[in-house]
Amino acid sequence: MMYFALTKEQKLFQTSVRKYLAAQEKTRAARLFITGDLTHYEKIWTGLAELGAMAINIPEEYGGAGLTQIDLIPVLEEVGRILLPGVYAETVAFAAPLITKYGTEQQQERYLPKIAAGEAKMSLAIVEPDTLSFAQQAIQLEAKSIGDYFIINGTKTFVIDGDYADALIVAAKTSEEDITLFIIDKEELQWTTKRLQVVDETKSVTEVHFDHLRIPKTAVLGEVHGGWAIYQEGEQSLKAALAMISIGSMEEVVEMCTEYAKTREQFGHAIGRFQAVKHRIVEMKVELDLAKSIAYYANWAVAEQAADVVTAVASADAFVKNAFMEVAAHNIQMHGGIGFTTEIDCHLFLKRARLLESYLGQLQDSYDVIIKAQGWMLNDQTVQQSEVLQSNNT
Repeated sequence: MMYFALTKEQKLFQTSVRKYLAAQEKTRAARLFITGDLTHYEKIWTGLAELGAMAINIPEEYGGAGLTQIDLIPVLEEVGRILLPGVYAETVAFAAPLITKYGTEQQQERYLPKIAAGEAKMSLAIVEPDTLSFAQQAIQLEAKSIGDYFIINGTKTFVIDGDYADALIVAAKTSEEDITLFIIDKEELQWTTKRLQVVDETKSVTEVHFDHLRIPKTAVLGEVHGGWAIYQEGEQSLKAALAMISIGSMEEVVEMCTEYAKTREQFGHAIGRFQAVKHRIVEMKVELDLAKSIAYYANWAVAEQAADVVTAVASADAFVKNAFMEVAAHNIQMHGGIGFTTEIDCHLFLKRARLLESYLGQLQDSYDVIIKAQGWMLNDQTVQQSEVLQSNNT
């Protein structure tokens, strides 16, 4: 039976996480991260690990709780509320499940206990500078097999925390048409990074260069040549998780806007009494509720591997990205002139929405997935269906 609400235990855990993060002054870690100060962010990461937030979906034999993607929701929402920097979603919703399912016993013993204890941060390196696409055909980085090793020489871009991550899951070509995933560990193999300038400075987005890196074949995740199907599975999990993080951010934005409307006065009255303001806040809340339902279902579909998981995740990805952008933009408008300043957090949420809008693919990519899954690929009608989807989403 499908149940799209948190259980009593999940709500209690979410309350504990929220209280802890509220005590850390919410977006302070994000603001300090912009200046290059990671101490507060690292403190929060350690605190979340102590609460068990890193161990939720790690098998019990490796120090985890042995739960599922659904049980990540309470933490995902709360880290979204404070715009936590780093790679929480990439670590727990991408790397952990893939290593659990496809990793060798050696890889599981090496990484899963560290992830559960908060001692390992992991990210993914898929996109390349020439294409800036998450599509399979855009991956041109080659991994050449030589004896017991693969040699990788080239560059990946749009890597979250490439300069801070302890390990990267890297996609590379091992034949003309096939992709293989590798776990590259910073303890053994070094890479060089260049910090990229992006709109959201609360995230470290980097370009990563591998200089004839000699990777042992024991670093292969899954089967050689079988990496793309594994990546797609991990991408679904990560997209669903990012949708929940966006929901947390949207919840904070709506609350921020509502509180401002109660306290900001014009013509001797709180602006929340004005009909135009009331209507806008209600519209934001409706958008949030719709997005939350879709995101919840996507995470359930991932956890249960439902028949419509591909469509569910693509729908959540497209709808939530649009909704987050819309709500964050409305929040700035509702705050008026001060909404454009750095004094308050409005701009931070809009910038995060803009970053996530193109992470793991463009909106059109999700529309195309939905169109294909629904069997709408009818030549010239495909464009018309895409236009309808975009219209409905806005």
